[in-house]
Amino acid sequence: MTFFEHKNLSKKMSKENGFTMVELLVVVAIIAILLGVVLVNFDPFSWGQKSRDATRIQNLEDTYRAIELGLETGELTLSPTAGENGDPCADCTSIVGTLAVDGTGWIKFSIPIGKTGLAKYLPALFVDPVNSLPYVYTYAATATDYEINAVLESPDNAARMSTDGGNEQGVLEIGSSLTVL
Repeated sequence: MTFFEHKNLSKKMSKENGFTMVELLVVVAIIAILLGVVLVNFDPFSWGQKSRDATRIQNLEDTYRAIELGLETGELTLSPTAGENGDPCADCTSIVGTLAVDGTGWIKFSIPIGKTGLAKYLPALFVDPVNSLPYVYTYAATATDYEINAVLESPDNAARMSTDGGNEQGVLEIGSSLTVL
């Protein structure tokens, strides 16, 4: 093999083994386009709203089950929450009331002698993930019925709030009567 043949062979090998600058730029451009498509469809704000709404829904369902069990087993009796003039209870929200499960928290009830109340079913009352207006849990009761409410953030849950059987369109309502609040 002559010097010139060796030089041409090494040139051929180096071109065959590596990427050209154009090839690298094409690959980088394709990755950038794919990344752009993914980022456009990735909305962390929406995911946060849906996550907080899932927590709210679960909290309301757990509280509902605890109250229903408490009523069924005689662990608690409902206490009307309206004031003398029919005003709503001032501290029956998760933003103002305490988390106590003894009837003094934001959910008001009486505990019969020898019973434990909601403490038998819940360690503490729940707090809304945001817990500032309008995202708070609200409670009201009559002597026979109660209702717990929450406002959901995600627009995807708007239908759930308007079809829950309650009397307010923009609020998720759960309880024994959905017209108490």
